[in-house]
Amino acid sequence: MIDKNELLKQLDGKTGLWCGADVEGADLAQAIGILTEQGIDSLSVVPGAVATVWPWLEDKNVKIYARFYLSEKRVTEKQISDITERINNALRQGACGAQIFLRAGALSGLVDQTYVVRDDLFFDKDLSIGLDIADIDANDWDMIFENLRKINATSVVIVFTNDTGDKSDFVGRIYGMLNAWSAENKFDLHFAFGPNFMRIEQAQRLVQSVQPGLNNRLKFWVNY
Repeated sequence: MIDKNELLKQLDGKTGLWCGADVEGADLAQAIGILTEQGIDSLSVVPGAVATVWPWLEDKNVKIYARFYLSEKRVTEKQISDITERINNALRQGACGAQIFLRAGALSGLVDQTYVVRDDLFFDKDLSIGLDIADIDANDWDMIFENLRKINATSVVIVFTNDTGDKSDFVGRIYGMLNAWSAENKFDLHFAFGPNFMRIEQAQRLVQSVQPGLNNRLKFWVNY
């Protein structure tokens, strides 16, 4: 059985706090209290919560990330225009960057439509791209990494939204990603597995085994 407290100690300095869309009001204030007490330096929230948490954290050394989702298989110009405006609003309200979660097949479209304005939109800010590893085959990683480099991503966040236990080949998929990791990749590697500490431990061990050089560029987003 995994000792969650011991695992969190092992992840010291490599955790971020993830607040779901339903965390608001007093619960959000409590989450901020936990974040500051534990010395966690990163917070992920929905865009509407940025203006709420910023006054509590403006004098703390904590990065606030606004979280956005693109669920369609293809990204349209209208969606790009909409999400760009929403990202701008979040950055003006105190976010240090944005996490954009989308289908792996939509990544090329996002990159092609935004890479030219990326540095203007995210000047001195972070851009994190979230992908579901269950969506990605081993031979897809070279193209995905190329796109992440093209858009100058600060980090990639790996999620696993449909965990079916041993049938899911989680370990094999993480191994395939790490085995394909390029020395050209300058972005950090983040994982967001919710409260699944078994997956967190597995991912940590695989990184240490396959890509130990990434150890200082890891972050595990843990649910509040």
